[in-house]
Amino acid sequence: MLRGGSLLGGKTGSVPRENQHTAYIGTARDIKLDEAYEALIVNSAAELFGKSGKRRALFVVGESGSGKTTAVEKHISKRAEFAPRKAADGSLFYPLISMEAPKPLTVKGLAKDGLKRLGYHVNNPRLSASELFELWKDQLREQRVLFLAIDELQHVLRSDTVKELQTVADVIKSLLEIPGWPLHLILSGVPELAGFLDQSGQTNRQLKERSKVIEFRRMTFPEDISIMTKIIKKIVTAEAGLAPDPMILSEEFVHRLLHASCGAFGSMIQTTRHVCEIALRRGSETVGPDVFASAYALESGCRPSQNIFTAVENWKDIIPANSMQELVGEGRSMQPKRPKTKK
Repeated sequence: MLRGGSLLGGKTGSVPRENQHTAYIGTARDIKLDEAYEALIVNSAAELFGKSGKRRALFVVGESGSGKTTAVEKHISKRAEFAPRKAADGSLFYPLISMEAPKPLTVKGLAKDGLKRLGYHVNNPRLSASELFELWKDQLREQRVLFLAIDELQHVLRSDTVKELQTVADVIKSLLEIPGWPLHLILSGVPELAGFLDQSGQTNRQLKERSKVIEFRRMTFPEDISIMTKIIKKIVTAEAGLAPDPMILSEEFVHRLLHASCGAFGSMIQTTRHVCEIALRRGSETVGPDVFASAYALESGCRPSQNIFTAVENWKDIIPANSMQELVGEGRSMQPKRPKTKK
């Protein structure tokens, strides 16, 4: 039968090592996400009585590493309305199902993966894409799924034709129009996903009218230095039970971390936790800039000259995406040249 959605779940006095990567760190954006989830839940209940609003799709967008997937899963896990329930006959049903969009994203692939998440096995390999999609919608209704969360929906953006984009728009719209069933969608992906709503055509205009969008934007300097400083201190002291070197709480150093992470909130948290793991393995009682430099070198594969945490000057000009450029370039230059063959 049906399988439920994905949920989230040192030194003395510190958070155990296995829990350091599961402790959730929230910010003001979580308030918006919480309110959006509440609106979906209330709207779903109201629709059963024919008095709901038409906005039944929530788009959560942000760059890779922004923390959007973790946030979506965290807010799903804390909502009792999304948890499995018992029907009158004692059987379990799941109000929410979560899945990741397949690559490449096709109607047939999406429907097959969706049916698999419902525990429904398709025995007829000859079913067409439209037949599989209709079967999926029927099963969503029969299994009483009220909320469908699809992550990594940006795979649609890799389509090369307007026709393919329009097909996916039609798919989303169709999921929102299952006869006699108020399915609500939570769709997450990169920021360009929001631009998908601005495609021309009647379907896209209708889809935009039925959707809400929450952005997990990049952290920026100097606006977010204060919150990031507090988060670094919390991870180092409360989670790892270590002492932060005053240098890593300075404005310039936090700016370096922000730059090294390309402003990605989730990546900054992961790097800081990685740093604490290294410090604990070394038996250190404090976390200083040198540990951040070591962690960044391991994560990025950069040469010392490209290490944002040790560069004395022009560290702002270092592009994290090009961290391995020197290494790769040197490897190519050392490749033996093939002798020219005589014709």
